[in-house]
Amino acid sequence: MSSISTDLSKLPPEVLQQLSNMPSIPPPPGVIPNFQNPETSKNTQIISTGFILGLVVIFFFNRAYAKVFLMRKLTWDDATLLIAFICSLAYFSACTWGAERGRMGTHLWDISILQASSMDLLIPSYMISVITPVTFLFLKCSFFILYLQLFSSLPWMKILSYIGLVTTGLTYSIIGTLVFYWGTPKKGETWLSHLTTPDMAKELSLSAPQAIIGLIIDLYILLLPVLGVWGLRMNTKRKIGVMLIFLSGTMACVCSACSIYYRIVLDHDPDLTWHLIPVNISTLSEMFVGIICACMPSAAYATRQQNSLQARLIRSISSHFGSRYASTNGGGETSSRTSSKVAISQDVKEESGLKSTDRKYARYFNINDLSTKGSRMSGKTGESLVSFTEPTYPMPVATRTDSHTNGKVKVTNMV
Repeated sequence: MSSISTDLSKLPPEVLQQLSNMPSIPPPPGVIPNFQNPETSKNTQIISTGFILGLVVIFFFNRAYAKVFLMRKLTWDDATLLIAFICSLAYFSACTWGAERGRMGTHLWDISILQASSMDLLIPSYMISVITPVTFLFLKCSFFILYLQLFSSLPWMKILSYIGLVTTGLTYSIIGTLVFYWGTPKKGETWLSHLTTPDMAKELSLSAPQAIIGLIIDLYILLLPVLGVWGLRMNTKRKIGVMLIFLSGTMACVCSACSIYYRIVLDHDPDLTWHLIPVNISTLSEMFVGIICACMPSAAYATRQQNSLQARLIRSISSHFGSRYASTNGGGETSSRTSSKVAISQDVKEESGLKSTDRKYARYFNINDLSTKGSRMSGKTGESLVSFTEPTYPMPVATRTDSHTNGKVKVTNMV
């Protein structure tokens, strides 16, 4: 393709006709190029990434609902995650554009040289390269900002989080700058002619190293909270439950590892447009799963709140099926009154227990009563982790009538 003119519009019609019948790369032996109705894997990308995108939208707006209406507290990681979400949508749009209009997912020998020069292929390819480091920059920094807030009383954790934040910021800023500089046509170049320049070769060479660096950072992000939570003073069952929230990021590491593999294949195979599809799927999956992981705690938090939409929906479904069961056993009315009064008592407790935004943020992860007292990893004996520890307040006592005991039963400290 190095012999192609930099401006195809200036070529004679007969030359354009030749280019429209010439494959971009020689086909394998015995294969005849098909420019009209070629084999394509674009639907695999569109369907799989579209499904995950639907989940991302649900989790992201659930997080926004929990932070704005339930917690009433916004932090810097909300801003960085919002930028990452917008960038991931732009990446998804570029991949879909390239697959639908630019023949991504088609074997390169089934794409004529004239078709390969289409802006519907060149521009989405450029957008994908430029958007990738920007998205991961803000997405991965969101986790380190979160750790700085949650583990603010653990000096070693703050240091490691700052190291991760600075390293991630510098790494992806440098990669993003190089990709933009090398991938953008210079003065006097066209998008097509730029494909054969040394700068473009340098830009393509960053693909696999960028994915390898991303996996290392992902493993670091995964390890930090596990170490932090492991040193907290709590029972093993709850410790495992808290760690599982953070360990949901394991799927992002799996997607990152797949991205490395497919990028290496892409670097060593001339059939670029065909191998772009698994690269796009794995990269988009890593982005989307990362966003879902950042939104996971809010899903659990919103479900636990008595006045949240999720809790109301669950109660509505439970009461519907519960009333059917109770009506067949003659105890529906008593059960309904009991559940209602217990719920009121829980609402009173929740209102009393959320007197500071710091403790509300700790409740976001269902670890509000944890302490590093006696922890192997605490900085000082008896030192408590502010973001995790909730002071003890006298809880209001509620009463309910129990039809079976004909008396009043005290209901306290219901979580």
